[in-house]
Amino acid sequence: MLVYKTTRNILIGFGIANISLLIFILIAGSNGWTQMDMGFLRAQVIGSMAYGAFCGIVSLVFESDRMSLIQKTSIQLFAFVFGYGIFGYALGWFRSFENMLLMFTIYIVIYMIIWLCIYFFQRRLADELNKGIR
Repeated sequence: MLVYKTTRNILIGFGIANISLLIFILIAGSNGWTQMDMGFLRAQVIGSMAYGAFCGIVSLVFESDRMSLIQKTSIQLFAFVFGYGIFGYALGWFRSFENMLLMFTIYIVIYMIIWLCIYFFQRRLADELNKGIR
């Protein structure tokens, strides 16, 4: 079962990474960036897919029943940010230290918004299920 979940999460990570890369390419094209080096594009595709796979594997931390939600979230957030820093540095996503700090801040804010949306959705779903049982 773990192999299935790992494979599923890796494929989901691939999909999210490629959607993100597509959004980047569309924005770059609309801002006049009409030519791109194929070597650069290849590195970005492979790198973003590798980061997506990494994120998919890290998300398996939520399969554990031995840790609290806060522990799982902390581990996932730390791993995501650490991985983002490593992949971002290797792929040239940051132009300066200040740019890197700004990108980390944006990344953490987006993470927290998504996490809160999922949390409140799951909480509402659990409340509805509990209401249906009574």
